[in-house]
Amino acid sequence: MKWIGFLLVLSGTAGIGFSLVGEYTMRIHMLSQIRNMMHYMNDLILYEYASLPEAFARTADRMDAPFSDFLKKVSFQLEEFSGENVSFLWKNNAQMIKERMNKKDYAEFADCMKQTGFSDAKGQSQALKAYEQRLELQLHRLTEQKEEKCRLYQTLGIMSGVFFCILLI
Repeated sequence: MKWIGFLLVLSGTAGIGFSLVGEYTMRIHMLSQIRNMMHYMNDLILYEYASLPEAFARTADRMDAPFSDFLKKVSFQLEEFSGENVSFLWKNNAQMIKERMNKKDYAEFADCMKQTGFSDAKGQSQALKAYEQRLELQLHRLTEQKEEKCRLYQTLGIMSGVFFCILLI
């Protein structure tokens, strides 16, 4: 019976380590999708002279859920409530994605449209480009640290299980 308990403790702590690896990988994936979304919108605004609602709607067609649903909703609301602050609508609708994101990443994502507002296409493009560049740097840093952190999470999960098993003896 004791050995079954040891195996359960060991597998549970190892599972926690592997779930942390999954969260880290998912964070990189989400930030990569957001960077792609900003790049698409920037290109539409800068090169095709699309308005913000149109850029959001057309970018939504290229994105996967939950970002496609989010962008469609923001685009619809911008057209419906013309004259409403883009930043306000963006931040309110960003709640749809909140549970899938890290708190810090969510705060930056929710505030990324503060500078776009009622500025011209060039100003909107610069604001999107600035956020895209911040994401690029963050993704580069996270990707460089991925192997090291993932190995650390896995090792700590397994070693903490061994430690608890030793304490139980």
